[in-house]
This record gives sequence, C-alpha cells and structure tokens, in this order.
Amino acid sequence: MATGQHSVTGHKLSAEQANLVRSALESLVSSDAFAPSKRCQDFLRLVVEHVLAGDLDSLRERMIGAEMFRRPVDYDTSNDAVVRVRATEVRKRLAQYYREAAQTPVVRIDLQPGSYVPEFHWSSPGKVADQVTTPVPSQAIASRSRRTLWLAVSAVLVCAGLLAIIWLQSRTKVQSNNTLRLSLGLPKGVNLHRNWHPFEHIAVSPDGQTLAFAATDAAGQSFLWIRALSSPEAQRIEQTEGALLPFWSPDSQFIGFWAGAKLKKVQRLGGVPEMIYSVPEIAQGAWGLDGTILFARAVNSPILRISPTDGTVTPVTSLLPGEVSQMWVQFLPDGKHFIYLARTSLTSNDPGAKIYAQSLDGGDPTLLLATQSRAIAVPDYLLFAQDQNLFAQRMDWKAVRKVGQPLLLAPNVAASPAYLGTSEFTASQNGVLIYGTATGSSFDQFNWYARDGAVIGSFEPVIDFQQFTLSPDGKHLALNSFHQHATGSLWLIDLTSNTTTPLTTDPHAQSDPVWSPDSRYVAFNLLPNGGSDPPYLVQKIEIGTQQSQPIYGDHERHWVEDWSADGGFLLTHDTKTFSIIPVTGNSKPKALYSSSSVKDEFHLSPDGQLIAYGENRAGTWDVFVASFPSFHDIKQVSLAGGVQPRWRGDGKELFFIDPQGKMMSTSVERGSPPKIGIPRKLFDTGLVPDPTVNQYAVTEDGLKFLVLEPRKGFLETYSVVLNWPATFK
Repeated sequence: MATGQHSVTGHKLSAEQANLVRSALESLVSSDAFAPSKRCQDFLRLVVEHVLAGDLDSLRERMIGAEMFRRPVDYDTSNDAVVRVRATEVRKRLAQYYREAAQTPVVRIDLQPGSYVPEFHWSSPGKVADQVTTPVPSQAIASRSRRTLWLAVSAVLVCAGLLAIIWLQSRTKVQSNNTLRLSLGLPKGVNLHRNWHPFEHIAVSPDGQTLAFAATDAAGQSFLWIRALSSPEAQRIEQTEGALLPFWSPDSQFIGFWAGAKLKKVQRLGGVPEMIYSVPEIAQGAWGLDGTILFARAVNSPILRISPTDGTVTPVTSLLPGEVSQMWVQFLPDGKHFIYLARTSLTSNDPGAKIYAQSLDGGDPTLLLATQSRAIAVPDYLLFAQDQNLFAQRMDWKAVRKVGQPLLLAPNVAASPAYLGTSEFTASQNGVLIYGTATGSSFDQFNWYARDGAVIGSFEPVIDFQQFTLSPDGKHLALNSFHQHATGSLWLIDLTSNTTTPLTTDPHAQSDPVWSPDSRYVAFNLLPNGGSDPPYLVQKIEIGTQQSQPIYGDHERHWVEDWSADGGFLLTHDTKTFSIIPVTGNSKPKALYSSSSVKDEFHLSPDGQLIAYGENRAGTWDVFVASFPSFHDIKQVSLAGGVQPRWRGDGKELFFIDPQGKMMSTSVERGSPPKIGIPRKLFDTGLVPDPTVNQYAVTEDGLKFLVLEPRKGFLETYSVVLNWPATFK
C-alpha cells in the first residue's frame, strides 16, 4: 500500500464513499489501459459491484466463472483457468493505468494476487468524508458504454410520439376511450432473434412504462435491454450476456431473466445481477405478488415454484398423460393463480396444445382454451394468438371462466408455433399492448458466390434452416431446423431436384449433421430429451432410408464436427476437449487435445495430416491449424479473429470468415510445422459470423461458396396500443 493511503472494505463504505469508488471505476474502464479489452472492463465492474453490494461470497473463482464466463456451476477450476487468466490481465491493466496516471487518484482500486476481492485505497484519510464526487449519471454511463459497441442502439422503439410520452409520464391508469396506435422499429444491426436460441420474447412492465427484451447486436452478442416508452432510446443492461426470456417483478422495479444456467434478477436501472436459482436448461419465469417465482423448462418438466422465504423449489403442476411440455407460465391478476401452455407434441402442429389455469395451493388444472400460442392474463381478459391473429378472450377471473367469444385485436402478429408457442406480443396490467408484425419471409436465403463475390445462383428454402453442410459430391445439403422439433431436427435438400424432405423420421431432437466422404451417409447427434438431459447419442443414417443406426452414446456431450477422409472415425468435441470416435468396432471416444479455452468447428485436411479449428483463447475467436493426431505443431491462421475454417479439396487452401463477415483465404504448405500464408479477402458475405454454427459451405474445387444469409426485404415493426380494451367499447 502506498504511503499516505488507507483502505476501506466494501461493507464499511458510506454511500458517498461508494460513489467515489464508482467514479474511479468509470475512469478506469474508459482509460487507454482498459479500452482495448471489453472483457477486462466487465470483469473489473463485476468484482467491484459485488463488493459494493456486500456480496463477497460470490467473489470465488468458480462463482465468477459461472456468472461471467457461463461455465457450469460445478466446473473444474483446476482444468479451466479462465478466471485466473482474466484476473491476471486485469491486474496488469490496473498497474499500467496507475503507472501512467498524471496525478494520484482520490480512490485507487487494487486487485491483489490470489484474490478476487478488490481493495479501495484513499490518498488521504482526512479527506474521505469531505471529498464527495457527484456520481456519474446512469444515462451518461450507458451512453459511454454504448459507444464501445460495434453498433450502438439509438432506439429500439422509434418515435413513440408526444402523446404517449405525456401519458406515460403521468403514471396514472389510462381512462380514455381513445386508442392510440404508434409505429415502432428496431435499429439496424440489433434484432430480437438470437442465434440458436429460438425464444423471441418481449416483456412490458406491469405499470406499462418500460419494455424489456433480449437482443443480439451486430457482433452476435445477446444482452438484456430496456426501453422506457417515454424515452427515444433503449439502454443495454451490463453483465447480462446471454440473457433470454425477461419477466418483471409486480412493482416493475426488477427484471428476471435466464442466462448462464441461472435464473437471475437485476434492477431496471442496472447494477450487478443477482442469482435467483440455478437452472441448467433454458427457463422462463413469472413473478408473483408475494415474491413467489414460478419457472418452466421447455421439455419434460412441470412448473416449479421458488419459495420467497427459504428459496426451496417444489413442483406446482404435474405433467398430464401425453404432455411433453409445460411452459409460458404467468400469474393471474390475483397473484394466487397462474396459467401455462401445455403441449402434447414438440412438432410445429400440436392439436393437443392447451392453456390451463391452476391455483398455487394445488388442485386440478382448469382448461381455458385450445391454442398453440402462449397467453397473457390481464384484468378481465386473456390474450393469445391463433393463426398469427391476436385475440382477447373476456374472462371472469374470480370464477376462472370465459365470457363470450374471443375478439380480434390485431392481424398478422409475428409468431413461431414451432418454437413452443412463441408469439411476439406483450401487455401490461393497465392497458398497454405491444405487438410485432412481419412483412416478407423471415427464412434465410441461399446464395452461391464465386471467389470474386459475384452471385452466380440462389434458391429459397421452404422452411427455416439454421445451419447446413454440403455433401462432398455437391448434390445434397443436410440442414438443421426447428420446424419439426423445438430443439432441432434434420432435413435434406436434393440440389438437383430442389426437393426438401426430413432426413429421419425419429421424433426426437437432432443436430450437427456431417457427411461421410462418399456422400452416402450423414452422422449426427440424437438428443432424446431435447438436449437438456442425457443421453447424448451419435448416430448415422444412409441417405434415402430415413432409418438411423447407432454409433455411440453416453451421458457426456460429443458434438459431431467432421468425418475422416478414410471413413474410419468421426471428429467430436465437448467445447473444451477434442476426441475421435470410430464409426465401427469399439466406438469409445479417444481424447486427443484439451485446453481450458472453448473450441469448435474441427475439420480434418483431406490427407488427414492437419486439422483446422476455431478457439477462443483471450476473448476473441481465431482459426488454428495443428498437426494431426499429435497436435504438436499448432499455428494461428487468422490475424485478427476468424471462425468456421474449411479446406479446399486438395488441402492446399483454407477458408474462414473474419469478424466483419469477410470470406478469407490462406495457402497451406505441408511441413513441420506447416507453412501458413497471409490471409487475404475474397469477398464480403454479409454475415454476422457465429463461431459455432455452419453458415457457409465451399465446393471441393474451392471455386463456389454457398452462403445462408439473412433475407433482404424482411421487416418487423412493433406497435403500441394504449388503453386497448377501449377498442371493444
């Protein structure tokens, strides 16, 4: 500790001292020392805010790994040093900042080696009480943070209008019989669709003042966002990476959400998110008047209740015979009953799907209506979508019964029935309705590109595909879609006849198709429980038979990535460890390479001597090439980030996509180590690169590239209706 300084622990800080610490924190994260590393900024914010909140128990290696880096809550810290590595980098940047500082700061923030609890040192004990710095306004902090994004969000809902602002700022219940409809829009580069998480969901606060949603920015990162309807722009809530399915507290002060294998909550004004309960599977929640929280998992699970007193979890429903899902739970206005959507199938058409109501005290569920859409309960009404039309069913909630026939509220509401009943609408408890409408097809489009970027062909898929692989003979595509199953199913496109058929008739979830070198078989992962529970199976299927054959399966994840050129084994990984699995004989996996970094997209060179893959070593994905099977010679290929490596048929050229979506090419010469050329740009793909999803394919000769890119002309808009019940008067 420097001479003349003293330290104060977090729980002893006054409000004024905490403001001084936060001001010092903002100076740090906006400095030249921390500006190049968003991860280091986030790490420092996290540990400082935990101390200021008095939550020192969360500042343990495993807890930080789970909260910030999305590790499982029981991950092995001895084999995964991600927290230690990041803390070391933060300490270096702190030292750089204070070394270059022009004057001694009022508050110095230190992170001692071996500790994740920051210390706060004041330059003069006698001045602590007197030196009160005005806290940085939250809007200024949010503005500064937004400037660090690749694409800032100027507004999620564009130009709400003066009348709406006056009404919302009055904070009174709407009494007018006049309905106001306002056009809303999303800024370029930010959308409500998350790669590989088909849960489009917006949630307006009970008081009708604020909209919460999880959105993906142009860099492919998902965060929780809020938008006060009286404000022209949205604000990102920090430390909410991976957020999905927001839900509000009854007083509209907190937002619950799922991220990183946990249900969490965060204040609407921001701050450090708090864990509500550990839930490995994606979960959707509802918040009751007495603090009770209900949550639902997508597959094979009843609705569960978290006690507001002791945090114990107990089921409040049971799966009825034939039910495979209970989701979209929401409290009724009385806070003592709730509703949910029960499904008997995870296919796109489930005639057995129904909305039920039930008491928190137990008893049999009450059937409300048959629909494949989630529903929202508000005073006197139940809102639901049917065939992309939004309806309001008048209800007598005291008797839990319908009154009259459903009334049409809005046509062409964006909905995805294959996604467990997702529809894009939300409503407050005081008459605010927000819904999305869509024009044009949302399906991505396939375009063929030449090496110079010229479009030389295209075709339109008939269903929504997420990733794909091209057969070595160039005649078929194997694709992943959510059309048949909520967590994935496989399809086949015959490129010669342009016909689309299911690859297999198995009703369970499937993912990650890869082709055999002779284009005769497809290997894939079969997930009987939707991917949320084991077993995790590896199977293969002969094209045209639709009957799969087992290869291997256990309780460990082995995501299939490639098939060796000699046909003898499959390349698999569990995100950290790379393995091979023989296709015949003893199919037990053999691990060949493991490290603490996340890895994906393993592809073997045609001669089997080299392997290319993507790895995230320091917060950035890069492409690497290594000798196979030894992994002794590892060479970085990309210079400033890259994903999805693919080999040319002769193994002398490697392709990948850089962070800006450019298709890159580099030469590869055999040797020990191999000689890697300088990457050069071929053309712009227009993609937001995803390091774990196949977004393009290249023909064996390296002359044509097939890219699955977002459809141009697809437009989603959002509308607000104030005092919507007045439309029926």
